Amino acid sequence: MHPDLDALIDICADYGIGHVVLAGGLPTVASLGRIKATGARVLAFAPTLAFARRLARSGVDGVIVEGMEAGGHIGPVSTSILSQEILPCLDGTPVFVAGGIGRGQAIAGYLRMGAAGVQLGTRFVCATESVAHPNFKASLIRASARDAQPSVQLDPRFPVIPVRAITNKASRDFLDKQFDVIRRHDSGELGVKAAQLEIEHFWSGALRRAVVDGDIEHGSLMAGQSVGMVTAEQPTAEIIDTLVHEAVSSLAQHS
Repeated sequence: MHPDLDALIDICADYGIGHVVLAGGLPTVASLGRIKATGARVLAFAPTLAFARRLARSGVDGVIVEGMEAGGHIGPVSTSILSQEILPCLDGTPVFVAGGIGRGQAIAGYLRMGAAGVQLGTRFVCATESVAHPNFKASLIRASARDAQPSVQLDPRFPVIPVRAITNKASRDFLDKQFDVIRRHDSGELGVKAAQLEIEHFWSGALRRAVVDGDIEHGSLMAGQSVGMVTAEQPTAEIIDTLVHEAVSSLAQHS
């Protein structure tokens, strides 16, 4: 087990954390055992049906299916397709759907398909209780769905992990940075590894600059495509009440 994960598990145990969410790979049986020994339930992200089945066999308590409409790091497949692939084929393990959900009607639709629940992130960024900088919140409130775009990769020799965020000056500067790095590599000034590191380091600290410092020009404005449904700053309770009312009404209409 990775020592950092081992330390994080100890911290979760000390604070009595009830649920632990894992992402970015397949957790080991040892890691799952350690987490469950603390009394916490374990959920993990699954980008494919095969991955979801492996997670279910490993003993996770729930699987999260997140489509490319989500904010932040994303995969290549949409939420609706992943849900159709995975929900009918994963008996016995609760599946939660995430990515591009902003209305209760969409929640109801995934519940009817067999989801145990949903995960929403972007919808709550502008909650009154959110500590995000006012500039960051204002950027999301002004944005439409088409403003939340994945980062662009210019050269397959230098892979870029796609991250969905609202386009800003940093997005355009990132393209210029890639052009410059590719030019310097092709001229022999930079090796492959050095070039890749320069590209990867461009976004270092960028999310903090936007969310904490309020630098909405040079920071990363991570947001899902549901950002178009974020129209005002609201208390969390009000957001949840609206979503629940919409979902219940939709389920009642289709019962």
